[in-house]
Amino acid sequence: MKRLTILLIPVVVYACSTSQAGDAEGAEAARLSHLAPSTTEVGVVQVVRGDFELELISNGKLEAQRRAVVPFAVQEQIVDVSVQEGQSIAAGQTLGKVEAFTFQKRLSDATNNYDQAVIDLEDRLLGHGYALSDTASVPDNILKMALIRSNYNNAVSALAEARRNLSQTTIAAPISGVIANLNAKENNHSSTYQNFCEILDINSMHLVFNVLETEMPLVKVGQKVELFPFALSGKSFTGTVSSINPAVDDKGMVRITASVPNPNQNLMYGMNARVLLKNAIPDCLIIPKEAVLYRQNRQVVFVYKEGKAIWTYVTTSHENSTHVAVSEGLEEGMEVIVENNLNLAHEAPVTVSSQQ
Repeated sequence: MKRLTILLIPVVVYACSTSQAGDAEGAEAARLSHLAPSTTEVGVVQVVRGDFELELISNGKLEAQRRAVVPFAVQEQIVDVSVQEGQSIAAGQTLGKVEAFTFQKRLSDATNNYDQAVIDLEDRLLGHGYALSDTASVPDNILKMALIRSNYNNAVSALAEARRNLSQTTIAAPISGVIANLNAKENNHSSTYQNFCEILDINSMHLVFNVLETEMPLVKVGQKVELFPFALSGKSFTGTVSSINPAVDDKGMVRITASVPNPNQNLMYGMNARVLLKNAIPDCLIIPKEAVLYRQNRQVVFVYKEGKAIWTYVTTSHENSTHVAVSEGLEEGMEVIVENNLNLAHEAPVTVSSQQ
């Protein structure tokens, strides 16, 4: 006779017991989480009332206050270049020389022609009974005829030109400044080069930039400007609007020029810079831009009140690179949340950071 054996497996009972315990613990955790939501640490800033700095931003280029192109007034072989690029020079200082022999000879010839013309003039006046030393008493028609026939006027002109040309063989600086774009080389003919060099007076610079014609009410002569050269990261300079071009170009832009002191010559001719002009608007409620969020296409600020973040709709009237002016929704002295505010909800519990 066969016996039937039945095995009981307690594992099944144990597994069901474990599952039920896990569900109970999860429900309890959810309940506790709902009852005691996590607290977010935030940074707050007070709403202040004051002058709001309205900013106008543009891009500009720096130019030298004075710029002189030094040409070759006479053409000859270059015998001396006395300066180098970047060198500071004074007005009248010698920059270089070209060969002077040809111009010395021309001056000598012009001097001889002038002496001969003086003798011829004296002879013609004596023929009319007048002395050269007494030209004031000579009738105008006789003096004019004598000057022309003796070639005196031409001789005077040629002598002046020869003296000038000889003096131009020495190239002198027309202004004080710094040597730039020096192309001339010794032992080459001057006709090889368009100019000897340029001289830039960069002790004070001109900042030239453009603004839209609609922005012109925000610009006036004497207004302060800040510039941030792209090549000098982290550095800023202050200037003053010196002139406004009274014409609008084809693109609807107006050219503005500002004077910028450059005593250390950190600024260079041709540098590009970001330009910032500020105008103060009085009696505004001001908060940092970080406080303003956009929810459902509306501007929202979270106000800190008694440990909670209060969702508040606001309307802003002006903004600059760091702050906004609020026209509706806030009052002076309120504390607005500016840090860790992106994921906050209305009446979410918050604590103020101790690092403020």
